[in-house]
Amino acid sequence: MSSNSVQVKNFRPEIQALRAPAVLLVVAYHLEPNVVPGGYIGVDIFFVISGFLITSHLLREAERSGRVKLSAFFAGRARRILPAAMLVILVVVAAGVMILPKTQWGTLGTQALASAFSVQNWVLAADSVDYLAAEQAAGPLQHFWSLGVEEQFYLFWPLLILAVCWLVKPNLPGSHSDQFATRRRWLWMVFGTVALLSLGYSVYAGYSGDAAGYFLTTTRIWELAIGGLLALGAQAHAKDALRLPRWVTAWSTRNLAVLLSLMAIGIAAFSYDGATVFPGIAAAVPVLGCAVIIAAGSTRGPGSLHQLVNWAPVQWVGLASYSLYLWHWPLIVFYTELSGGKPKPLQSLALLAGSLILAWGSLKIVETPMRRLRFLAVSPRRSLVAGVAMVAVAASVALLPGLAQERMVQQESRVAAALAEKPPEGFGAASLSHGAPAFITDEHQVVPVPAEAANDLPDIGSCVQNPQSTQIKECEFGSKDGTFTVALVGDSHAAHWFEALNDYALSKGWKVVTYLKNSCPFNAAQRKADQDGSINCQETFEQSMDALTKRNDIDAVVTSSWGGSTFVSDPAKGLAAAWAELEDAGKPVYAIVDTPRPPKDSYARDCVEQNINNPQACSFPQKGAYEKGDATKAAAKLEPRVKVLDFSDQFCVNGTCPAVVGNVLIYRDKHHISDTYMSTLVPVFGQRLQRAIDSK
Repeated sequence: MSSNSVQVKNFRPEIQALRAPAVLLVVAYHLEPNVVPGGYIGVDIFFVISGFLITSHLLREAERSGRVKLSAFFAGRARRILPAAMLVILVVVAAGVMILPKTQWGTLGTQALASAFSVQNWVLAADSVDYLAAEQAAGPLQHFWSLGVEEQFYLFWPLLILAVCWLVKPNLPGSHSDQFATRRRWLWMVFGTVALLSLGYSVYAGYSGDAAGYFLTTTRIWELAIGGLLALGAQAHAKDALRLPRWVTAWSTRNLAVLLSLMAIGIAAFSYDGATVFPGIAAAVPVLGCAVIIAAGSTRGPGSLHQLVNWAPVQWVGLASYSLYLWHWPLIVFYTELSGGKPKPLQSLALLAGSLILAWGSLKIVETPMRRLRFLAVSPRRSLVAGVAMVAVAASVALLPGLAQERMVQQESRVAAALAEKPPEGFGAASLSHGAPAFITDEHQVVPVPAEAANDLPDIGSCVQNPQSTQIKECEFGSKDGTFTVALVGDSHAAHWFEALNDYALSKGWKVVTYLKNSCPFNAAQRKADQDGSINCQETFEQSMDALTKRNDIDAVVTSSWGGSTFVSDPAKGLAAAWAELEDAGKPVYAIVDTPRPPKDSYARDCVEQNINNPQACSFPQKGAYEKGDATKAAAKLEPRVKVLDFSDQFCVNGTCPAVVGNVLIYRDKHHISDTYMSTLVPVFGQRLQRAIDSK
């Protein structure tokens, strides 16, 4: 790394070229995740590049004038980033209203608003730890999360440099030609501290299983800070304040460093996957690899990639990388929605071509002209006003899908509420014996309204603990003075039976006590997610078992669990062991076989919304509809004292599982049953539970 290779310049073709594989990795990952399972590391490469370029720009100004003009800096960012980004938001909102079912309009508006204000990453972080929101369909603006991280970096990073310039006096002119040296030393400490704190938190969040960690600014800032530290090193080297051994700056060393770094990035891209703890330590490979390539600068001689770097197509993809990143994801989401499935290789190539065309148009018509528009460039105030106006327009448009959804849903909700309040004969599960017709009235109204189905939950409040909680919560329902007490125990698939159990208990004068926790089945075997640290089940399992065995008033234990859970050991043996302990304690167990689920890549409520006059189109085959991991029946063979309740016939008829029965929507999300449908199952549920209890 000679001084002329690392000096900070306004344009460096090797950095422009580095953007090309970064964006193509991300696009390839989104199109063909099985081929490039770790392609998401392209985002981390972008973070390092942004950190380096922005810090280099700020350092040049700070060294020249002793301060940073925030208005000019933010004006430049506004001209560079906002025009294309706000255009994408406007187009996506307009297209989304036409393409997406109105069940998704509210989420579309929320994501558009969050994207306009550069806080998408925090919205996604909140959703990732919200059990009910974690499985929401990926929105067409979800990729704006990384732009949010960068924008937040742009807000506080200049302030750090400005603070150092204010607080630290420059070197006096004279013997020391580098008057910025003292300030640079302080910046080394400030940037280094930020990087270490962020990296530490990133590692902690990753290995503690914090689902939000992937999106948080605090877990990503270290990657941009690495770019900032590299910019400091480049400036110091240019001033001879940082001298490197000649062998380090030799062409051969730099060429080898670039090749090894690219190889490391490639290995990460093809070996990392969704199970990789990320960002954390794993992100160091693309981050440091990118930093080494930037530090090496332009190269020549044997092993140099100089010709590839300067090849026009590579430079163009690098130039268009921002627009390509903006447009590719909405195109994929809309294609998936319209086609009903993920793209195959040929479709992926077509989507890539379409993304490149949109990127070309965006770059040529919007991005470049707005960045160079003299009317704005000569006046930071005009640029900032224009930026505020663009954000305001995008934010205003972002409100429209949610408002439109609300207006459309209000009328449907009134009809649905009237239908639920005075249900006609054959409402919901009652129509199964009549061939399971989708509608039993002339009014093709579904209850709950599909757009509000996600909220059709059991009314048990905080009695269902979140997966990370270290405590189980005991709650009582039904008849307080009941002489017969039933405990409902397990995960969210046990919880969605609450309505049926509680309604029947009230009719019998029974008491119901619950021990419920999302993602945590009542199973002595450890869940893999628990072992990985992303949830806490073993501790609360033991608490539930202790509470159940110590209570003298429990006469029956009803339990169920999601069959999709994966375990460290045999789940059937784990269930049998848990049940045996209860049976030995005189607590009879009644285990419910898990419910079927619609195809994994879709929401039944979305399908019904789009096929409201023909919900039969949303039915799916019973064969393959049940999670293969459901160990209920296998466990019952190991512990025959337990009675098994199977309600498969209440969800599937003649080999087909409908999404709507008797005007009632069966599924509130991807695999949980709506509370309304459960309420219509009370007669059958009660009859079968009572028969099982009486046969003990």
